[in-house]
Amino acid sequence: MPVPETGSPSPFDTMRLPPGQTSTLDLAADDTDDPPQTPPRSRTTVTSTAPTAREGVDGSAQQLKKSVQTVMGNEAPLTPGSQDIKLTRPDPLVMERKEMLKKELKPFIELPAKPGYLFASSLYPNVANADKVAEFLRDTEVYDGERWDLPKTNKDLKEFMMYPRLVRILNEIFRCFFDPTDREAIDTHVTKIYHKEPVNTGNFSSPDISVKAKGSSFQLPDGGNTTSIGYSNIAAVFEAKITTQEWSPVEELLQLAVYARQLFIHQPNRRFVRALIITEQTFRLFHFDRSGVQYTQEIDIHKKAKLFVRLVLGLCSLKESAIGLDDSLEWKVVNGRKVSGTLKTRDENNVEITYQLADVEPTLSSYDICGRGITSWRVVDPVSGKILLVRDMWRSENRLSEDYYLEKARGTSGLVQMVSFEFNRRETAQFRGFSNSPHPLFLNRNRIATRIVLDSHGKSIEHFKSAKELLLALRDAIAGHKELYKKEALHRQITLNNIMLGRPGALAGNRGILIGLDLAKKPGTEASAERHSSTEIHRSITILKKGKGMRYPLDHSHLDDLESFVYVLTHIMLNYDHTGTARKSLNLTQRWSLMSNDDEASSKEAYLGQDCFDLESDIHATWPPSCIKLLSAYKSWLFELNRQKTRLANTKPLVREDALEELILQVWEHYHTVLGFFDTAIGAIESGNDVIPPPTPDSVRTGDALSSTLAPVQEASLSSPFAIPEGDVSEVQENKISQERSVTVAHFAETPSRKTHYSDFRILRKPQPRLKRNPSANRQASRRVERKSLDEIPEEDEAGESSDELDTL
Repeated sequence: MPVPETGSPSPFDTMRLPPGQTSTLDLAADDTDDPPQTPPRSRTTVTSTAPTAREGVDGSAQQLKKSVQTVMGNEAPLTPGSQDIKLTRPDPLVMERKEMLKKELKPFIELPAKPGYLFASSLYPNVANADKVAEFLRDTEVYDGERWDLPKTNKDLKEFMMYPRLVRILNEIFRCFFDPTDREAIDTHVTKIYHKEPVNTGNFSSPDISVKAKGSSFQLPDGGNTTSIGYSNIAAVFEAKITTQEWSPVEELLQLAVYARQLFIHQPNRRFVRALIITEQTFRLFHFDRSGVQYTQEIDIHKKAKLFVRLVLGLCSLKESAIGLDDSLEWKVVNGRKVSGTLKTRDENNVEITYQLADVEPTLSSYDICGRGITSWRVVDPVSGKILLVRDMWRSENRLSEDYYLEKARGTSGLVQMVSFEFNRRETAQFRGFSNSPHPLFLNRNRIATRIVLDSHGKSIEHFKSAKELLLALRDAIAGHKELYKKEALHRQITLNNIMLGRPGALAGNRGILIGLDLAKKPGTEASAERHSSTEIHRSITILKKGKGMRYPLDHSHLDDLESFVYVLTHIMLNYDHTGTARKSLNLTQRWSLMSNDDEASSKEAYLGQDCFDLESDIHATWPPSCIKLLSAYKSWLFELNRQKTRLANTKPLVREDALEELILQVWEHYHTVLGFFDTAIGAIESGNDVIPPPTPDSVRTGDALSSTLAPVQEASLSSPFAIPEGDVSEVQENKISQERSVTVAHFAETPSRKTHYSDFRILRKPQPRLKRNPSANRQASRRVERKSLDEIPEEDEAGESSDELDTL
């Protein structure tokens, strides 16, 4: 039956193979019957030349450059960068979710009849002995030798008449081949099986038939008893239909996609989900993974009874890897709930190592089917006892592997350090049975499972306990971003979950660290588009507008990342008080997650340019003045930059070429300015003169304004103590900026196609004294072709103290 939501999605055209063209299937590759392993890197994986800890390579500059040159010609567009959908609530209703899934899963791959049957018949060849299957069909009461005990088609047949008979057939199969206590088919068409979302929700759905499972990867739903069923203990779902209902394959697909998504969310070690739509005459197999979905044509359930039995046994197998679970993760289950667990991977010497899970649940989960599917785990080092962070993800095979950028980050403050990297753990192409000639619609969509162990305790910046700790962490993360840029890498994915607090007692420079370099790219090059979560709120205005409202879009630049940092700070200051206590209001950043890209961009433009903060946020009563002034100055600075970027995005590249040269001269000043904002605020807090409000009361209500004796702090302008320093700077600082400029100019000078480079814009400043420099000399520097070594760039000063060039509060 349909998920409990009125109305049905409108059918739309599915994408098929061209007439006469078939797909080549690798029928010998039954990936689901073998234990997970680490196969050699595929020939299409460009990381084969990248230095890594596993291969014992020292990460020399020559090898790194060779690797990046290899990938630049292979990166190709993937799925859209984001879902441009407007929502009505943080937990979308089922019909809204279906609309999102429709966009997320396209293109739908409908296998033609013969390849589709071959795909289905190639699965699970060893799940049951062929003679035993034949014996079962001969002896069982639910199959008479010609047809299953299902109703025959007639005008009075209703869908609910199918449920009891299907449940009986499935349980008869389980009783013959399994321990019946481990797998049980249950009629759940009226059972509320609740969803899990990034926010609390009462949403639920009701698959027609759910197979309740026991095993290492399954547990009872939260608050459930021993008889409860939820997506956390379902091995597979089956949906019944009647041929006279005339549901289209796409309607069936979207209904199953709602269930599949919840299985991915509740079972964080899920690699794929397979499900069957069953009518009184046929069945159809659907396969969901991080690349999307594919499905077969209808197959006669009565004539292909042996295949039907084998698929049921495979989809509900007692072997967890067969049903799509990664069994390198194992849990100990007590009274139906997970109490501890282990994670297996390979260390830097390619030797298997087992870590204890510090938490049975991941610290970060994906809420989408398609995409990277990032899942993070905190584990305990078996030797040192130190907490480490493990990140599982599915990268596009056409993207440069993250270990390349992690090698660049070795020994650099503010950037996470890699412990080990496990390569091609699985590929989505293997799950679909494709050989070297995949379905045309699958081109550039293959994803490869990787596992990275990182030297981080896995606590994001949201776990801060004081304003000073927050600012120090953000300051060091921004400084790390700058150092990464010096190493020819742009991060491109600044979010709350990619900024970690440093370990307790961390030295200056490592009190906050950046992780998540899987979307990084070399500045001045194009990179394949990756999907962003539909609730991602940290994207810059120009990225949100890319492809809409801009005649000549700008590529992602360091300024987009610096803008993302301000949205991270905004999110924290609106959702927490200065002690890290969560607040309960529905605020601006939460509303951003509901908006379309255009609406979100417009809202952010208004936010950056507003003269005061939204009174709803009551930010003045919960944060010290230094933090308010920091955020205000940061916003004002970005607002002027965004106005200029918008104009340049609507200006022909040849006309705006001079703006590129101006930006080349200013890139290090951008970092210098932003870091100065933080240094000044940190200095004010350390001075002891900053007014710290009392902790937020527990009684804060949504939208209420707290009474406070503190005077409101107005928006800080660029003439505030956070302004760009007036007058002369020190000779050391002037030399430093000039040297950084020279390196940057030379760096961009050798970039191909300068006319369309992402950084074609200049800063529009308010009238104020500028840093002294020689314009003619700078113009001459911008023409240089000879490039200086990046190693000559001086390191950033230690963080945490006010800059000498900046005024203090």
